[in-house]
Amino acid sequence: MLTFKEKASYGIGRLGSSITLDMADLFTGFVYWAYFGLSEDPFLAFLGVAIGKLVIALSSYFSGYLSDRTKTRWGRRKPFILIGAPLLALCFFMLYSPHIFLGEETDSMIIFSYLLVFNSLYQALYGFLLTPFQAWLPEITTEEERLEVSGYQNTVNLIAFVIGAGTAFLIPAIIGESAEDFTTAAFQEANDILPFLTNGLLITVIVLIFASSIIIFFIPSLLVIQEKEVFIPQPPIREELNVVFSNRNYISWTLARGTLSIMISGLLGIVLLWIKEVLGFETGDYLIFGVVLLLSIFSGFIFWGRVGSNPNYGKTKSYIFSMLYLACVMPFMMFIGQVEAIPLPILIQGVIFAILTAGGLSAYYLLPYAIVGDIVEKDERETGESRAGMYYGFESIPLNFFQFIGYLLVGAMIDFLPSITNYTGRTFSQGYLLFGPFSSIIILVSVFIFWKYVNADPLK
Repeated sequence: MLTFKEKASYGIGRLGSSITLDMADLFTGFVYWAYFGLSEDPFLAFLGVAIGKLVIALSSYFSGYLSDRTKTRWGRRKPFILIGAPLLALCFFMLYSPHIFLGEETDSMIIFSYLLVFNSLYQALYGFLLTPFQAWLPEITTEEERLEVSGYQNTVNLIAFVIGAGTAFLIPAIIGESAEDFTTAAFQEANDILPFLTNGLLITVIVLIFASSIIIFFIPSLLVIQEKEVFIPQPPIREELNVVFSNRNYISWTLARGTLSIMISGLLGIVLLWIKEVLGFETGDYLIFGVVLLLSIFSGFIFWGRVGSNPNYGKTKSYIFSMLYLACVMPFMMFIGQVEAIPLPILIQGVIFAILTAGGLSAYYLLPYAIVGDIVEKDERETGESRAGMYYGFESIPLNFFQFIGYLLVGAMIDFLPSITNYTGRTFSQGYLLFGPFSSIIILVSVFIFWKYVNADPLK
């Protein structure tokens, strides 16, 4: 059993890295489209983000496999943290620094190449660092405390989401809406809210702080957590894959969650563009929407944590109910701010949608860690061998492949579907409106796979 100090040390380890990943998922495509020179090529902006998901899939898989077989005086997971944290921090800084290294470059292919290289490196190192770290969970926890520890971890992830996503909402509000405000005169135009900073310097300061946090917040877990000794088998990777593929419950879960991640990654990619282009939010509106969304997700964590721990419901029913609810909510995206007869201001409509959506999103972020942890422990009980790294690493391949599809589809829907003009006079791609019902279809497919083939409570 873990002490509270050990639980807190494990949970806080992900804070810095999760901040950067949440910001990257929400902000990268947007910032390269809006400020870094790809305003005429939104598909390239999201293609660069999408390819990074293929890279992290391969990196996570091989890092998980290698960490299962690494044996050093510091344990088998810690060396990946010691090496990965500083390198991830460096690549995160580079990803958001084209204004430093490219200057006033306007060639879209050069900008796209810069995005592709450093986003791919960032994603590769994230998998290298986080897969071994996550593989600690079933090794340091018992079945009875796993959902609790997962709750601590997800509380920290929520804090990270508040900071990372909040920053993604805050930066556009500070530096302005026009790309010209950010690309002319080598970023010498000062912003309106913080006049002592140039726009480029503001980005650099924020990125440096977040990059440093990646290293800082892994230190407690390195110092406090003592990995228990587990026998490390050395079979060929093909044999290990055969074991993973023979676990039908795990494969079915991976397929269900991967299918759902098409919708989740697409929503992360589109939300900032949606509230900017479709709803026309201004500075304060960005912050209100973001704060309400994040507080609602936190409330959902508490609710689904209690429901998932209730033996009458468990994680299986909790997942099904939450996703069916989300499937019912997403089609409203077509109508928010688009129907003149609705008597509510557009900001209020957006806030209500954020609250409703958060009820389902919170379950998506809370339950998977505990579900995979139970599947891993069941396999360990049956085989006597620990394959936590293999299971967590392999899951990232289909998961990130489906995320690749999600980002790619968002870019294509925005760039290639025809534009419309609504009653407020705003002109935007039909892709923003069609994403809602499209998401519901994806969710229902995922729920069907989950309901038909997955047991999310295998230890009962």
